[in-house]
Amino acid sequence: MKLLKYFITLLLLTVNVYSKTSPTTSARRLVIAAEHYPPFEYLENEQPTGIEVEIIDRIMTKLNVPIEFCFCPFARIKLLMEQGKIDAATSISHNKGREAYLYFSDNQKAFSQTGQIPQESIWVSEYLFFINRRFSDSLKFDSYDQMIKDKYRVGIIRDYSYNKEFLDAKLDKYIYADQPQALRALTEGVIDVFPIDRTIGLWLLKEYNLEKQITFLSKPLFRKPYNLIFTKKSDYPDLKEIMLNFNEEVKKMHASGEIAVITRKYIPTVAPQKKMRPLIFVCEDWKPFEYIENKEVKGLDAEVVDIIMKRLAIPYEIKIYPWSRAWMMAQKGKADAVLSISYKPSREPTLYYTQEQREFCETGNVPTDYLWKSEYVFFIKKNNLDKIKFESYHQIVNAEYKVGKNKDYSYNPKFCSVNFNSKHYNSTKDGLLALAAGDIDLYPMDKNVGLATLRTLGLAESITYLPEVLFSKPYLAAFCRKSDYPALEDVMKAFYHELHLMRKSGEYKKIYTKHMK
Repeated sequence: MKLLKYFITLLLLTVNVYSKTSPTTSARRLVIAAEHYPPFEYLENEQPTGIEVEIIDRIMTKLNVPIEFCFCPFARIKLLMEQGKIDAATSISHNKGREAYLYFSDNQKAFSQTGQIPQESIWVSEYLFFINRRFSDSLKFDSYDQMIKDKYRVGIIRDYSYNKEFLDAKLDKYIYADQPQALRALTEGVIDVFPIDRTIGLWLLKEYNLEKQITFLSKPLFRKPYNLIFTKKSDYPDLKEIMLNFNEEVKKMHASGEIAVITRKYIPTVAPQKKMRPLIFVCEDWKPFEYIENKEVKGLDAEVVDIIMKRLAIPYEIKIYPWSRAWMMAQKGKADAVLSISYKPSREPTLYYTQEQREFCETGNVPTDYLWKSEYVFFIKKNNLDKIKFESYHQIVNAEYKVGKNKDYSYNPKFCSVNFNSKHYNSTKDGLLALAAGDIDLYPMDKNVGLATLRTLGLAESITYLPEVLFSKPYLAAFCRKSDYPALEDVMKAFYHELHLMRKSGEYKKIYTKHMK
């Protein structure tokens, strides 16, 4: 019923406008059309609000341009743009066919070819397939060909541009006027999957109390930038110049972090429950990513986790143990999440993994929800550099070199399949000390972890590493299936989303650079 009421409201709103800035004598109000697209633009108490509304209002106030918003379904917005009856529209992406009636910057036009996000983009969308929770164990998304083969029925919104690959795929498509209609069709079983931006989808599920009925597949379909786009057929004075000035102000707001601050005001997070116990992360001592200094847990991951969990308003603790014990706690449900762990099929019964995380082993594509990327190398005593050579794993075996390994490490499939003359250790510290003592000849370890541990042990002058990279892989914050923490999967999704925002804003890069010095 609420979805139906919403659709009727939208139809009525096609004739209503809402003012956000006071009119001046220099020009009429600039009319901006918007779809119900929370949290970017929506009505609250009959007033326009949202991330993009707030950004637009600040910029237009600075430019001394009075504005009004009108809300209506996208098909009508498209018609109004084509007829020049509005001056601009929110959350519009570039499409070649739209160039006839809309202004686009060169960077916006080039995105489909280069994949480079234009600096003047207000926000970047990540589309996922939303599905009915009843089919979460059976529905999957490997490729569009797989979806065609499995005869999936796909809901789409009329006149949306999506992206070329999606539109060209010969999927069984059902067309709807807006997202609420498509979500209703999803709950009723009329369609199997519905592509929608992750943030907007989660917001709508919460708004319409559909969180228990609908979830999403974690593999992204595509990403694309959105902006306020101006209409060529408008009679508003100097509209192209306003567009250029507007885009420059967007760039400034990104550079200052103002847009990131506004975004975090609206993005939904996991609501804390009363008397919620701390969420327990476990890990081993792996400097510079997580380690103890002056009785405090520090490191890159520790700082990232602290920022995210505070934004989610969830209390937490990070506990550092030898790796075997940390892994045992995860297996028994005594921990809620594990830091700096990679994907391994045998770990599936213990940990939740996203589809992207699983696919790395086959595709080599780094998932969007990783903490950091590792490069493993062989560490070696400096006085053995002229004696011990590494040409291949086969050569290492034939030469009968002793290779150190850490207990319960996954390394990578190719490395694990080699029958090295091995000795096993409980920690990186133990492995490097064994190398220094001459108990082993080679010790494989992440380069940054190995170097940081050598500095801690005072062995940086006597041990180095060979330049050849053995393998590279992403490390994750993986959440534990056997944990009794409330709504842990939702916490996981919110955690990954915040991590994605940190990368997009450049915040993560600054933290990474600080800890890798």
